[in-house]
Amino acid sequence: MRKGELTKRMILDRSSALFNVKGYSGSSISDIMRETGLEKGGIYRHFKNKDDLAVQAFQHATSQMGVRYAEEIKKESNTLDKLKTFISVFTSLVHNDPLPGGCPIMNVTLEADDSHPLMAEQAQIAMNQLLGMIEKIITNGIEQGELRSDTQAKQIAIIWISSLEGALALSRLYQDTVYIDTISSRLLDELEKQITAK
Repeated sequence: MRKGELTKRMILDRSSALFNVKGYSGSSISDIMRETGLEKGGIYRHFKNKDDLAVQAFQHATSQMGVRYAEEIKKESNTLDKLKTFISVFTSLVHNDPLPGGCPIMNVTLEADDSHPLMAEQAQIAMNQLLGMIEKIITNGIEQGELRSDTQAKQIAIIWISSLEGALALSRLYQDTVYIDTISSRLLDELEKQITAK
């Protein structure tokens, strides 16, 4: 990697963590300069403006999460273990792992709802990828005969993400993993009881 690419990567690493903790609106260019140790010109050499940096930092954060999911899930051979692994990676967000501030998709969704349509659009794209990941695991499980043929992959993906995101928010709010642990356990119990092929 060339020096310019390394610098851009460093800016993305540090600003994605900053935005995820303080929010887009709550992070000033001065904050970004402090985090990166660069002057304003050194930052804007790589990005058109703060919006461009915010979009690329968000894409960087969600890409890191996507890689983490993919690496862990591919270690598993059956559908149930893949879904357990998905939950395990998701619940690691409670502990700021791998990114401080929790789930970047939910954080941007809450902040950018009406105030920043560009970031809201990015959050939708990332959320669609997350939903699609679960849906694909379930669809593959149906095709391989591990899950019942009448299993509703899309509905399950929606229920899982809605439940997990809500539980993550409560666990972070109360600094107590009981919320994410309870939902994770319940989702897996329901999966095992209702859709695992006998």
